[in-house]
Amino acid sequence: MNAVLENIYGRRSVRSYSDDPVPDEIIDELIKAGFHAANGLNAQKLRFSVVSNKAKIKEYSDKGKALFLHYMKDAGMENEGLENNLKNPGFNIFYDAPAVIFIYSSPGILTPAEDASLAAGNIMLAARSLGLGTCWIGFATGLGADAGFLKDNNVPKDNTLLAAIILGYPKNGFPGKYEREEATILNWIR
Repeated sequence: MNAVLENIYGRRSVRSYSDDPVPDEIIDELIKAGFHAANGLNAQKLRFSVVSNKAKIKEYSDKGKALFLHYMKDAGMENEGLENNLKNPGFNIFYDAPAVIFIYSSPGILTPAEDASLAAGNIMLAARSLGLGTCWIGFATGLGADAGFLKDNNVPKDNTLLAAIILGYPKNGFPGKYEREEATILNWIR
């Protein structure tokens, strides 16, 4: 099978990591892969920050949990299981991964969500090809409104946090394959 397709079909979200740090050179290469993703009008306006300090990752996890709980309350969302997880002091939204890559849009992006999603996809596939596990952490979204987080990460006020990707070496190997349904093709006009 083609190596790219093998990588796509083999990628799984990883939520258990070894303590081994990810070398800076590899993180640089992953960001380069993310930046080379397709983007609207070739704007090339995504920005990145990396956190590999365990204490900071834990601090951002705690902030992220509180912000997400606040968001849930404001949105009128009720999910007791999710709320219990987020209130658990032992739950780390970043799953104790050794590194987190944050992706931001800057002004002038016509398609920020699409651009960040493509960049995150490239990062996750490139990481898988290098033996690293990843997971997109939606609970981290609220950090984009936290002044301390933005200052720590040197994020300009006009930038928007769009994605948080954890990465590291899987503690117990990669999760096994699971069956997926076939894609639904609604129509094919020939």
